[in-house]
Parts: sequence; structure tokens; C-alpha cells
Amino acid sequence: MTRRIALTLTGALLGAQAAWAGSVLEDVLNACSTINCAATTVRGVHQAREPFVIQLFAAEGECLRLDVTEQSQDLAMLISSPSVNLAGINDDRDFNNGDFRPLITIDPVPATGWYTVVVSHFDLVATVGKFTLKYGRYATGNANCPVQPTASAPTLEHRSANPSKPLAAGSASGIVQ
Repeated sequence: MTRRIALTLTGALLGAQAAWAGSVLEDVLNACSTINCAATTVRGVHQAREPFVIQLFAAEGECLRLDVTEQSQDLAMLISSPSVNLAGINDDRDFNNGDFRPLITIDPVPATGWYTVVVSHFDLVATVGKFTLKYGRYATGNANCPVQPTASAPTLEHRSANPSKPLAAGSASGIVQ
């Protein structure tokens, strides 16, 4: 009996592993300079009131581009850094000209790690939305991450509940373009 319990516990412990917030994907650093060149294509579905969640890798100092190139519904995209205090959101790439596809570019990436990306309907509507997301990593200053973002371009912002709280040495502060 004791042996059976020991075997059961051993099997349970060997099968245990860290939990992830969705699938993980790592693209390679690309040197090309045309928009979305060599980007990894992710086809996703936002279920009714259930967002699409994925973790994407990026390294400190490079350019990260997340571009929804096709969508069947009006979607929004959120990115959270490896520290939940840095996050950015984009609903519409160019609302005034009717381009409702989300686009997030971060240059330079503030820290190496896994960035959680959420794609969902822009509002709390029970609808299904299919989309294509292009995920690309480029050298800083690449054409895929414009130096002067448009007024609607998202940024990573510090989301601490206490903005006067000091940040750790070497951590990103303020807004990252």
C-alpha cells in the first residue's frame, strides 16, 4: 500500500510543470526592412467573450511588431511585458480613416522575456472574430518600428497602482516608444 502511494505521488510530481497564459511562440530576429517581412503568421479566433491569448518572446533593445493584418470583427490588442506593470493597448490603427485593425510596435523592447498578448473584440460583445496576426522581431530602428509613431500608436506605459513607487535599478520607466 505504501509503495502504491509513493508511486502515485512520484508520477504526479514528475508530471507537474509550470502553467502558461496561453500558447508560447518565439520568432527569430530578422534584418529585412519591408513591413512585416519574415514575420511569423498566427491565425487566431476570438471566441464569444473569450479572448485569444498568446505569449511571444522578445529581447531587450530590439524592435517588436505585432500587426493584425486581417480581421472579421473590430478587434483590439493588449500587450503586457514580463512585469505586469508595463502594458500597452491598441484598438484602431487609424480610426479617422476607417482602419480598425490593431497594431503595436515597441522599439526598443524594455526587457528580455515573454510578452503576453491578448486579442479580443474591442467591446464586450458576444461575437466570434477571426484574425491574422503578424509577429516580427527586428533590429532597433528598423522600418517595422517607426521612429515617430502616429498619435494613435500604442506605447508601453508603467501601470503601477502607485506611480510614485521607485522602480528597480535598470528597469524601464515612464513611456517606451
